[in-house]
Amino acid sequence: MNEWSRRVVVLVALGLGTEAVAEGWHGYASLGAGVTLDALSEWRAKGPALQGYLGVEAPPGLSLGVILEGAETWGKEFSLAEDPSQRGRVQLDYKALGLEARLRFFRDKPINPWLGVRLARSWAKPLTPDDLGRLRREKFEVTSMAFRLGVDGWVGDHWGLSLAAAMQWCDVKFTKSVFSECTKPLQTVVVGPVARF
Repeated sequence: MNEWSRRVVVLVALGLGTEAVAEGWHGYASLGAGVTLDALSEWRAKGPALQGYLGVEAPPGLSLGVILEGAETWGKEFSLAEDPSQRGRVQLDYKALGLEARLRFFRDKPINPWLGVRLARSWAKPLTPDDLGRLRREKFEVTSMAFRLGVDGWVGDHWGLSLAAAMQWCDVKFTKSVFSECTKPLQTVVVGPVARF
């Protein structure tokens, strides 16, 4: 177990400690499914996204947690350079594991808006055209980040529904000429159950 994993385990243990220690502390777990979009590039890729979050929140509403997410996207069709009668699609696929800090507002209300910032390690396997228009699959391991805006609606003390939208930087890279560069920022919207404990 590496150092940051141990720290997360300690934070979770603190959040689940005795009532005296845990007064105002909460643990959060959420699962979400939705869509990832590449609306800012000419590829216009889109596809399904999955996300999981487990975190501990301190009394002021600031939480830190582990986030796991991934997406598989497909872009618009275009003719392949080696055979114009054949069609191909760009794919911008990635998986990411990282830490996310969230600041929650109106914690005592049934609707809690929140802001999040994620720093993660992303593993991408994009299928993109090279300079000659030929599709090629590459593998990248990169550091990525995201800004997230969300809202949780609670139907009781422990269960609710979470909706979140994110702008993500550098989850996917590709090679242009001889240099690898990040794709334009991806946008993700997910919705799913959230638990507070």
